[in-house]
Amino acid sequence: MAGRNRALQVPGLASFESNKSYASANEDKPCIFLSHISIDKTAVEGIADYIMEKADIDVYLDIHDEALQKAVDRGNSEEITALIERGIASSSHTMCLISEETVKSWWVPYELGYAKKSGKEISSLKLKGSVELPDFLKIGALIHGTKSLNEYIERVISDFKIIKSYSSINESLESHTESKHPLDNILDWKM
Repeated sequence: MAGRNRALQVPGLASFESNKSYASANEDKPCIFLSHISIDKTAVEGIADYIMEKADIDVYLDIHDEALQKAVDRGNSEEITALIERGIASSSHTMCLISEETVKSWWVPYELGYAKKSGKEISSLKLKGSVELPDFLKIGALIHGTKSLNEYIERVISDFKIIKSYSSINESLESHTESKHPLDNILDWKM
């Protein structure tokens, strides 16, 4: 069974109190909110697919949140903010994808700040290439590539004590180490 993108199934805009109850109803399985700049759409979709398919972990990927995209189209900042907060509330972890473009985002620092204030575990995943990190991205776990992403995923699974056999998930993650890995175009392997 694969994880799912909770942005596809999150109900319409709700109040903060509803957000909290929605998040509580989904705590039987980890969910990683993927914070990113829109120019990194291809990379974030690859990471999301890998996490859902290989680790059976849910993600929240805002580009698939229909209500959020409609709010963006309307330029409704209040609704955009509430929907992003709802996505973070429905997640157990927040992972920031870092590229040279990330520092140009106004939303990434907001999402990380809101996640930190909400008590969510924060991690930063460096995409391919050399990127100097601003201080706000140095909080939480720093994931340097595919190998450390697999280790991070194993820790998330272990911490959540998912019913699915941990060893079968681990084998699924490691099975791509001998040949071309699906994330080779997105992440470095060595770290």
